[in-house]
Amino acid sequence: MPHQFNHNLLLLARQYRERSQSAVAKEAGLHQGHYSRIENGLLPDGPSADNVQRIAAVLSFPSDFFYEPDGLVGLPLSVHPMHRKKQSVGERAIRQIHAELNMRLIHLRRLLSAVETKAELPLPWIDVDEGGGPREIAKKIRKGWMLPAGPIENLTAYAERAGILVIWCQFDAPVDGVAMRVNDLPPCVFLNSSCTADRMRFSLAHEIGHLIMHRVPTETIEEEANTFAAELLVPEKELRRSLIGGRLTLERLAQQKAHWHVSMQFLLYQAQETGLYTQFQTQYLWKQLSMRGWRVREPAETDFAHEEPRLFPEIMKLHSQDLGYGLEEFSQFLKFPANDLRRLYGLQASPAQKSTLHVVK
Repeated sequence: MPHQFNHNLLLLARQYRERSQSAVAKEAGLHQGHYSRIENGLLPDGPSADNVQRIAAVLSFPSDFFYEPDGLVGLPLSVHPMHRKKQSVGERAIRQIHAELNMRLIHLRRLLSAVETKAELPLPWIDVDEGGGPREIAKKIRKGWMLPAGPIENLTAYAERAGILVIWCQFDAPVDGVAMRVNDLPPCVFLNSSCTADRMRFSLAHEIGHLIMHRVPTETIEEEANTFAAELLVPEKELRRSLIGGRLTLERLAQQKAHWHVSMQFLLYQAQETGLYTQFQTQYLWKQLSMRGWRVREPAETDFAHEEPRLFPEIMKLHSQDLGYGLEEFSQFLKFPANDLRRLYGLQASPAQKSTLHVVK
């Protein structure tokens, strides 16, 4: 075990458990001021091994977790709210999301040490203004990914081919998706697994827009990512061909949803934003969606199957089936509580046979 106590991981573990400093200090039998100095790295020689063990027991973490070398990564540029509204996510929820994402990044560093990944498709950085705006950038990505005209059959598969790790999470906060770029890891998109398939596809497209276009926060990044996602999933010219002629109705929107694999609301928004229909023409349909409760949940009969990630499950499969990691082995390898690994990754306590495979391409 390294001898350098990592106070950043203590902060991370406490936030992950959603505990206050005073509560942890009290249960560990420490004065809060002393605990605060430990968490802020103000003890020249670090805390004693006995105090680390007591704190670790309170937080239900193995004590050697706090001696890992990892630093903390700040929150991503945006936390994409559910239902497309500018919902505020509470400070407590933000702290918990920040902690969980950092935990997952730490795990990824360990897991990827046995795996070699290689992107097949480009994932460039394109400045919004230099690239001609979000719609033009989305068009360039469609060309660069050699996407055929019409709907994208499986956006998740294309994202993974571009080197993005798409990972399903169970966020407690009202967050659809989060994109993160960290220097020593592939770009990651974490998606809320409780979302419907249409919302998940839009969230993935939205987060891909952030990865490509945004490095610093501005007041317009969310609208830009929305516009990018719209053009990526349903190009304006093709939408016009699909909707031209005839009256726009809920039935027609449902038919187009089945074709494009996006929500009825998304199609209505696109039809209005691109000038195909005016706000006056779409107002009745927005009211109908609201009256039927479809602004929150569209009818189940219009649902389609989720696009399940392949890359990250394959990484977990390599460790569990090929390298022989059961739940306890994962816990020791990642220095993370077994119960939490079961919750985060669905791992089960099952014995497995060891093998000699170390790298997969």
